[in-house]
Amino acid sequence: MQIIPQIETPVSKNYSIFEENLIKLLNAVEKDPQYGARTDNSLPQIIIEQNFGFNALLLCRDLKENHKIKTAYAFNMRDKNRISLLSDLITLKQLGLKDIIVFEGVHPLKTEFKSAKPVYDIDILGLGLMLKRGLMNDIPSDLFNFGAVIGASAAVDFLKVKKLVEIGTDSFFINYAEVNPDESIIKYIKSNNKKLFLIVKELSIKGSLNDFIKTIDNLGLDGVIIKIMDESSNVFTRK
Repeated sequence: MQIIPQIETPVSKNYSIFEENLIKLLNAVEKDPQYGARTDNSLPQIIIEQNFGFNALLLCRDLKENHKIKTAYAFNMRDKNRISLLSDLITLKQLGLKDIIVFEGVHPLKTEFKSAKPVYDIDILGLGLMLKRGLMNDIPSDLFNFGAVIGASAAVDFLKVKKLVEIGTDSFFINYAEVNPDESIIKYIKSNNKKLFLIVKELSIKGSLNDFIKTIDNLGLDGVIIKIMDESSNVFTRK
């Protein structure tokens, strides 16, 4: 099982310092045996999530071209129109970045803007159809490794997973809610030969990362995504 850090682009940090610290973190993760050797080189070494900070696509390009780091790009569908989505996808194509991870975004009720309404020009299923069925001009159906972030605790989650499998989603990322996900959903995903990962916020890990990994080792995951808050001080660096 491989451990992969994920981080949002920060709002107020210097770009070059952030990138330098990020590379140091990745070097430490790669060299530390407790986080597992890289057994599958097709998987990304890090996931960069676009936030309100500097452009994540620029960071992905630099990590790939200047540091030979395999990077995945994560973004949410909420409040994005088709032009914005297509712009990102065309840029990813030009940069040669194949791994994308898509989520629907936090509902406004869970943010400071509770009266806002989530707006989706197209949802994650719609985007999956467009990508995997070749419905976008100049974007072949096999161009991207399409990863979908899902819940795995309710009947509606299972229904969405089945639809995502049907349209050809390549991998699934389950949001960890401090209890292990529904095993029937896990078995269904694995029975369809799809890669499966758990996304865990580092603040949910109370003890050591190694101890946490032992508690989910029986789930048959391909990897665990640890969403860190700070590239220079996080669950990987604390002792």
